[in-house]
Amino acid sequence: MKRYLPAKRAMLTFYLLLAAGGTALNVIIYRYVTVLPEEYLRIVSMCMWGFFILIAAIVIPHYFICAKFMITKKEIASVGGFFSQKSDYMPISSVKSVSVIITPLGILTGFNFVTINALGARMVFGFLRKTDAKDIAATVNELIRESEGDAV
Repeated sequence: MKRYLPAKRAMLTFYLLLAAGGTALNVIIYRYVTVLPEEYLRIVSMCMWGFFILIAAIVIPHYFICAKFMITKKEIASVGGFFSQKSDYMPISSVKSVSVIITPLGILTGFNFVTINALGARMVFGFLRKTDAKDIAATVNELIRESEGDAV
């Protein structure tokens, strides 16, 4: 059994994107919203930053702690979820294709994905290291070849 976890660089990238988005919204609020008094703009800005801090402190770390991807000789499993744990299983015999999406800055950001397709189903493994994404694709392709060789 092989286990894969989301890349920690993807979590850091989310933090950077969240900080950049919050700063951009703050600039827009203070620069272009001239209808409201400055006290109200501060309240809106504080609420916005509170929301971003809540996302950064709870939602993003929870996803990266709970998400796991596993491959055995007979099935592929994906575990994750926020309020309740969700598990997806797909037998190797039903897998029809594997797609690997490696973004241009995937080594730095960890935004690499593997899509496993079956008849009527799809599993997406997200935010992987580049080496893990390639390893998952190679492993699943090898298991598909072995299962087709056993069936013939």
